[in-house]
Amino acid sequence: MRGNTDLSLQSLPGRSMRSSPDYLQLLNTYYDFDGVEPDRLDKQLALVRAMAQLSSSGVTVYDLQKQVHVYASRNFYQLYGYNFEDWQSQVENEVFDRKIHPDDRDALARNGYGAMKFMMQQSVHTRKHFKLVTEYRILTDEQAYVRVSEQHQVLELDASGNIWLSLGVIDISPNQKLTEVSMQINNFHTGELIKLENNCISERVKLTAREKEILGMVGSGKLSKEISALLDISVHTVNTHRQRILEKLRADNSIEALQSAKLIGLIA
Repeated sequence: MRGNTDLSLQSLPGRSMRSSPDYLQLLNTYYDFDGVEPDRLDKQLALVRAMAQLSSSGVTVYDLQKQVHVYASRNFYQLYGYNFEDWQSQVENEVFDRKIHPDDRDALARNGYGAMKFMMQQSVHTRKHFKLVTEYRILTDEQAYVRVSEQHQVLELDASGNIWLSLGVIDISPNQKLTEVSMQINNFHTGELIKLENNCISERVKLTAREKEILGMVGSGKLSKEISALLDISVHTVNTHRQRILEKLRADNSIEALQSAKLIGLIA
């Protein structure tokens, strides 16, 4: 899912224009391939190329394992203000992420993490049943921001049920007066609309100086007893701080807390 919106673009570390969710933390395991992936990829790309030729939408296929777009249609490039002939077959996220409105980037990253978390909580056989729709703003070749609507769905899973390939379809949104990033997930098998309770952690969440200090130590791999010794406070006090951090960030564990705190700029 793209880093820019969620289920299809995950940028390489240190390469994105904005905070990028660490989706690997949400996977069942590392990618588990059975040797027939090239055939599966070729089959999907053939179908997607045929679809793109019949559509005026921008179309892309993202490979989460390689973290690159393995296909992007001519209309996809043109919508972002690029010349189709200038690019190779595999393109990194930052090529498109740099065109996203600066005010939209962090919200898209939070949405992406929340969406991936939701998807990986579903049973393997239903992970292809969901479509993610996100609206945000991009800079066109006319140097003007336009609001776009992007849909994502899973194309292929690996042998362990990890999301491997995703399909993205992008169009100009009819809602050009809106500025906030929006997101919804729907199950196109049942028509159910899913609202993620914690997909948009408020940027107004505040951690105390001590909580930031402890969260930073947790992020560096220190245990509660080590933090206790370094800060000259009891282990009980450290654990109380850690619990409050989880509650404020609506996280289930320290990894999620760290990810959320980074995405909203509470810690570096």
